[in-house]
Amino acid sequence: MNLQAIIVTNCIALTILAVLLVSSYRVRQRRRPSDITFTAMILITAAACFFETVSFVVDGMTFPGARLTAVLANTITYGANVITSFLWCLYVDLRLYKKESRLKKHYTWLAVPTAILLAGLLLNMFFGFLFSFDENNVYHRRPLSYVYYITVFFYLGFSVYVRYNYYKGTIRAKFFPIWIFLVPIFVGTALQSVFYGLSLAWCSVAIGLVAIYMSLQNELTYIDPLTGLYNRTYLDHVLEEITHRNSHTGGIMIDIDYFKSINDMYGHAMGDAALIRAARILTEAIPDKSTAVRFAGDEFIVITKADTDQDLLDVMNSIRSCVSSFNAKGIAVYQLSFSMGGSLLNGTMTADEFLNDMDSDMYEEKRRKHCRSTA
Repeated sequence: MNLQAIIVTNCIALTILAVLLVSSYRVRQRRRPSDITFTAMILITAAACFFETVSFVVDGMTFPGARLTAVLANTITYGANVITSFLWCLYVDLRLYKKESRLKKHYTWLAVPTAILLAGLLLNMFFGFLFSFDENNVYHRRPLSYVYYITVFFYLGFSVYVRYNYYKGTIRAKFFPIWIFLVPIFVGTALQSVFYGLSLAWCSVAIGLVAIYMSLQNELTYIDPLTGLYNRTYLDHVLEEITHRNSHTGGIMIDIDYFKSINDMYGHAMGDAALIRAARILTEAIPDKSTAVRFAGDEFIVITKADTDQDLLDVMNSIRSCVSSFNAKGIAVYQLSFSMGGSLLNGTMTADEFLNDMDSDMYEEKRRKHCRSTA
């Protein structure tokens, strides 16, 4: 064991993470679940770097409290492994689907292995079936400890499945290259699990987090800063793709009714809040394989898989149901109402024709509403 190399490696990782925390300050201010999860991974990784270093430093030392320090440091480091890998799964899902409601539905069961392994670490402090220390306070890994490494690889593999399933059968720009995070971790964790005395895993996690953050900065150029939805630039990219394919795609253009009245009555800050709320409603209402875009001002577009007009109507009805639910709760001083128009993409349509068809259908509904309101 080269203690000096271990200390240097983990100090480099801590420096990288400190720079990452400073660089991601503005991102954290958004307080979105994905940003909170990302910050948690940074902090847990930093704690793991520190406590792993401590565990190597006290290994073989016999001063008063050395054994307790070694037990606690190793316990925290093992726990950080499974917690960070579980949070990574949540982060991948939140970054891709952007739906908090999915977490409770799909990830409650995924937290079970983490809970069991954390409980095992607490029991190990008394029974030493995962790792133990001899009379000289030297660390010894037990075969059962490999369950923790297997679980980490399971979670990392599951994140690959989530990403694959998200992009399967859809036209989406793949801005989230999770391999730049996973490859260093696979290599570092595998080597450290086989050769005790190497300290590579947490430094590789730090490098992976930086790589993911860099990819996030690239993706932000395609994100509307107010609503968090994709922007017009992203839509242009997607439309270019789907119009060159004979895919079963539908589009829905959505306009917030009487949005100017919200601005005039309650101010532009409340108008911004209404736009953010409308974006959340769309995100929750549309199918997982769909994409919501802030098109311009108070107009949005949903691109979704659709074979028939009924498929589009089903998505519209889901959106209307979510709007009605929001209004019924009375959580805002304003009421939301959407005018919507849909179009099915055929093999001869251009992107502009596709948009114009949606636009015409949407304004027809808006005209009907206007006529009723002035009758």
